[in-house]
Amino acid sequence: MLARILYGNVRYFTLLVLVIIIVGLAGLRSIARQEDPTITNFVATLTAFYPGADPARIEAMITRPLEDELREITEIDEISSTSSSGVASLRITLVETLSAESIERAWSEIRDAASDAAAGFPVGASAPVFDDDRLNAYTMIVALNGANGVEVPLSLLHRIALDFADRARNFSGTKQVDLYGEPEEEVRVALDEQAMVARGLGLAEIAAALRAADPRVSAGRSIGDDNELIIEVAGEFDSLARIRDVVLRADADGGGILLRDIARVYKTRSTPPAARVLAQGKEGILVGIAMTDGLQVDKWSKQFTDFVADYRLLSPRGVNIEISYDQSVYTVERLKGVSANLAVGVVLVILVLLFTMGWRAALVVAFILPLCSLFSIAVLYQLGVAIHQMSVTGLVVALGLLVDGSIVMTDEVRKRLIDHGDSATSAITGAVGRLRIPLLSSATTTVLAFMPMVILPGPSGDFMGSIAIAVVVMLVGSLLLALIVTPVLAAWLLPKGLTRKGHWWETGIDSGRSGAALTRSLDWSLRNPGSSIALALVLPITGFLSFPTLTAQFFPGTDRDQMYLQVKLPDGRSLQDTTTLVEQLDARLRGDPLIRRVDWTIGESAPAFYYNMFRSRERMPSWAEALVLTRNAKETDDLIRRLQREVDTAYPQARIIVRGIDQGPPVSAPLEIEIYGDNLDILRDLGETFRLRMEQLPDVTHTNTSLVAGAPKLIFNADRTLLQRSGLQARDVAAALDGALRGVTGGELLEGTQRLPVRARLEESAWRSADDIASLYLPLPNGLESRADTLNAVSLRSLGDFTLAPSRSPIARTNGQRTNTVQAFLTRGILPEEALEQLRQDLTDNPILLPQGYRYEFGGDSGERAEVVEQIMGSMGLIIALLIATIVLTFNSWRLSAIAILVCICSMGLSLLSLAIFQYPFGVQAMIGVIGSVGVSINAAIIIMTALQLDEGALAGGLYATRRVVMGSSRHIVSTTVTTFGGFLPLILEGSQFWPPFAMSIAGGVLLSTVVSFFLVPPMFLLVNRVGRKTVAAGAMTASPT
Repeated sequence: MLARILYGNVRYFTLLVLVIIIVGLAGLRSIARQEDPTITNFVATLTAFYPGADPARIEAMITRPLEDELREITEIDEISSTSSSGVASLRITLVETLSAESIERAWSEIRDAASDAAAGFPVGASAPVFDDDRLNAYTMIVALNGANGVEVPLSLLHRIALDFADRARNFSGTKQVDLYGEPEEEVRVALDEQAMVARGLGLAEIAAALRAADPRVSAGRSIGDDNELIIEVAGEFDSLARIRDVVLRADADGGGILLRDIARVYKTRSTPPAARVLAQGKEGILVGIAMTDGLQVDKWSKQFTDFVADYRLLSPRGVNIEISYDQSVYTVERLKGVSANLAVGVVLVILVLLFTMGWRAALVVAFILPLCSLFSIAVLYQLGVAIHQMSVTGLVVALGLLVDGSIVMTDEVRKRLIDHGDSATSAITGAVGRLRIPLLSSATTTVLAFMPMVILPGPSGDFMGSIAIAVVVMLVGSLLLALIVTPVLAAWLLPKGLTRKGHWWETGIDSGRSGAALTRSLDWSLRNPGSSIALALVLPITGFLSFPTLTAQFFPGTDRDQMYLQVKLPDGRSLQDTTTLVEQLDARLRGDPLIRRVDWTIGESAPAFYYNMFRSRERMPSWAEALVLTRNAKETDDLIRRLQREVDTAYPQARIIVRGIDQGPPVSAPLEIEIYGDNLDILRDLGETFRLRMEQLPDVTHTNTSLVAGAPKLIFNADRTLLQRSGLQARDVAAALDGALRGVTGGELLEGTQRLPVRARLEESAWRSADDIASLYLPLPNGLESRADTLNAVSLRSLGDFTLAPSRSPIARTNGQRTNTVQAFLTRGILPEEALEQLRQDLTDNPILLPQGYRYEFGGDSGERAEVVEQIMGSMGLIIALLIATIVLTFNSWRLSAIAILVCICSMGLSLLSLAIFQYPFGVQAMIGVIGSVGVSINAAIIIMTALQLDEGALAGGLYATRRVVMGSSRHIVSTTVTTFGGFLPLILEGSQFWPPFAMSIAGGVLLSTVVSFFLVPPMFLLVNRVGRKTVAAGAMTASPT
């Protein structure tokens, strides 16, 4: 036996302890540190552009071909798409059980499938853009803008931001760098339409001349006997003057038309811009930087902060470069808080043991606690689990559990040394032999109870799994130490000469009156087993009956000094309209005394400053998003509620959602209904009906549907006879309009490493209104052959007329079926399940009739929760089977195993009762706590029943013997129960929204399970043994000769 060998060889014991300490400290020094778990990205997007196409054409010519190719990839779980005017956006979700290697392989197959589909796209459609980095939260966000009182050109800020981003990418430990509000610069060739028409020039001819004048192609090479020369053609665009001198048409006498004759050439931003940024009220650029996984965020952030400070010294005067968000600040604060909980838990455990078992036993456990923690850190490091709030919380959770084995082992060694007078070696051998199977069984059942969290797939598994992994690792470590190290320490620190008549700090406080009361209660319980069992079942049954009163929840919010605003104007509003509204909102927010910083992105999603923010918007002029930092995390929820009321009143022209930070996987809206069908008009009408129902709920702030009226559009109704007479086709008109308004590119200007496209289009003043557009001229096909005094163009007005009409609404599809998603947003602090129950009741009382072939499902918070619950329950069958097998192998008795299973069921009821008493919602973390309490609560029952099995008097049905065995186990049962509760107490008292339900479900269940352990297990043991003896006796009488 290893413990006995270590007791006899101090050097071996010291070596083992030193190895654990050294390896643990090395792991602690190297293990990754971050705020939250890394969420595996199962989501990617594909975006393809087809300018000018309406949603129906986008769906038929872009979206469906992409979906058809993607459906052949078995790793894809869901394909949701939106076909809008000119753009197709697909969101692809993979099966959540895939490994990291399978995910990368699936992304590769999706890229290939998108390329195959693009081969059949119509002319003018872009290739799909694949993006699988939209779920990454940035470690730091850096803002660049002009200093106070200094106006810095955005083009200069852009070049500084590009240089900063390049240097940040080369900084050690950087994984990803992205720019927001980045201007798209170009060389603008602003054409004078009258000058073009007078010279008989068309836009296509000008673009062709520009491309031909920029010879950026290889001209071959000359290979001789002695050397090899590369040949280039001079004349590429290297300055604006070179572009202005491009010859558009040459005369026979050597003259010609130059570009400068009909256009202004200058550098500018693309208009309208795709996106803008306001950083603290000034236009600027945001740079998001993500750290490589596996590093220590506090150390990396400090080094990167120094890097930013050094770069700031190199930047031009008047340029402001500041860190707007630093994840390490929250990481350090969160880990300090959780570490403080861990320290408080350790102190509580040691104090409890000091009073219940004396200072020597407390010293044993005090030595085992850090040793087991270091062992666990070393194992977690090897498993690649980082130190973050979830894994450290797992250590806190395990704190109250890991001491159970050491307490039981220490008490067993002490009883053999003091009560039986055994030698130290005999005490070690007897204690380990007696407790080896019960401790192994207890640890196994607890590990199995936490296994649903370990094997939970997807983002929820990434988020919650590290808690269970930390618990499992610590439980395994505590089991090994309890069997190997604890008996050796106990034998050394609990000498044989110590008696129970020593001082309280040596043997623990005598149970006194409480012990006598327990003894009397046990006597009554054993004399009246039926009544005792019935009374013990009252609490669990009450817990199950109170379950319907618990409000369901997915994941709760979190107390942080962060929030964000999402602003949506009606489709068709320009980026300038959105910017005007944002400037008003920004001034209001920055004027609030509770807000310390505001950064806006306009036209695209904001950089994610929390792990579950999904960036889904780009090139959307009517969209804006603000990242807001407050001055007090405790007051943020009240601020959110107040701001929501204020902005709803002040800005009714927009949908403004003030959102807080929530835990768990990303959820688009707390309340959703997804309607499925084929006809867009019917889907739109049904969506509006459901939206109105949801809008009437008392705590709903905003509602919207995915099928909405599209932006207004200008339709040119061409007279086909006039077109044919002019030698034009409808396609010629569309191409000419697109070129005149959006422009065509021809060549590019290189400035250092920056490539500026040369874009030719009409002066913006020529098409500011519908009347201006109707006055545009189209070159005639035979224009080049006409006489010089003839106008070689025709106005649009002479070929037809324009009408204003609404665009078709965007078309949403899920797995190939058209959908209309209705969303509702709730007042901060209202549980989505409460609103959902009200909606369900309303739909039950006044159902909405659906046409045949149409259906609806609930999504949002409820849908995500149902999916996670299904995943957890999916693994319960195997886990329950293993749990039963462990129990049966432990007792080698079906009857005793039935008692243990009943204890498991009762522990669930007791956990539910704890939640009901304190009115905690039943979220995913509470549900996992209820499951985990099963493995924890059964430990006392296993200890008691294995002890009763080894006592002949108890097996014979002796009441005194049974009571003596139970009372002999009561000291360490009470100690382990109180220490387990003490380990969870800091999480209960910390007052956050996330941990108290989880901790209460386990701690409350364990604390109440003492009633079951003392007043259900012993009488049940007597009853099943009595039945067993009668069965054996009846069998013997039947078998005896008559």
